[in-house]
Amino acid sequence: MKPVNIILDTDIGPDCDDAGAVAVLHSLAARQEANIVAMMHCTSSKWGAGCLDALNTYYGRPDIPVGALRQSGFLDKTEYETFNKALALEYPNRFRGDIPAPDATILYRQMLADAPDQSIVVVAIGPLTNLADVLSSSPDETSPLSGKQLITDKVKHLVVMGGTFPSGKEWNFEMAPLSAQKIASSWPTPIFYTGFEVGSRLMTGARLLKEAPPRHPVRLAYERFGLADGVRPSWDLTAVLFAVRGVQSGWTLSERGAIEVSADGSNGWKPGDGLHHYLILNRSPSEMESLLEELMIS
Repeated sequence: MKPVNIILDTDIGPDCDDAGAVAVLHSLAARQEANIVAMMHCTSSKWGAGCLDALNTYYGRPDIPVGALRQSGFLDKTEYETFNKALALEYPNRFRGDIPAPDATILYRQMLADAPDQSIVVVAIGPLTNLADVLSSSPDETSPLSGKQLITDKVKHLVVMGGTFPSGKEWNFEMAPLSAQKIASSWPTPIFYTGFEVGSRLMTGARLLKEAPPRHPVRLAYERFGLADGVRPSWDLTAVLFAVRGVQSGWTLSERGAIEVSADGSNGWKPGDGLHHYLILNRSPSEMESLLEELMIS
């Protein structure tokens, strides 16, 4: 099996499970199951890109391209910087807040333009701001294609941690409902959603706090998040695992259909025609927790 080419899009900072997802992705890359093409940060925090770059550097991949949202005022309050500022300032990286990362939309277009057709899996574990911007982007010096055509040509499918299934409300959609609506209605490739109800059943992080070295940056992320028992639901970890290993890692797909996102970020599900599926766990929570813990720590 060839490694899966992954672009990770994350809001790393408000919740430590984004850091856990990055750890899982690097573990899968070390197993030659994934090739990390790029990482994108999807909020306005000036520490997100540096945090991602610090993690990539720690895992021995300092050259991974990192992009950042070019929008001010989106989820950049101190309350959303539980650990990303610390990692950006305390660990080696190319971006320390005063050094801006490349524009995520431009970097997306470059990465997609250079990729073979149908070769990229995008996994989004935060609000869908960057993806909405790419989808709306116009031809430029990178490519004569629109963003939608680039996505159609280059992306195999999209994996989204977002929504609650078959219906409900979840934070990533609630923070940027217009972006979630745009992706649900206009994204041209299949989308696989892993919902709030999946990750909330899977508690991970205990082994990380017990076994990782004191200066391990992902351990620091979980510690700074303030967890009393060291464990957190595994929302974002499930998205990365599925993006790389697919259904054989422990999932059943829902019937085909289409997600419908309301103006307040709540969502419903319409079975039938559509390019969407949501994930249903088909192995015991304890088995999945053990798998994710092993990937986080190795």
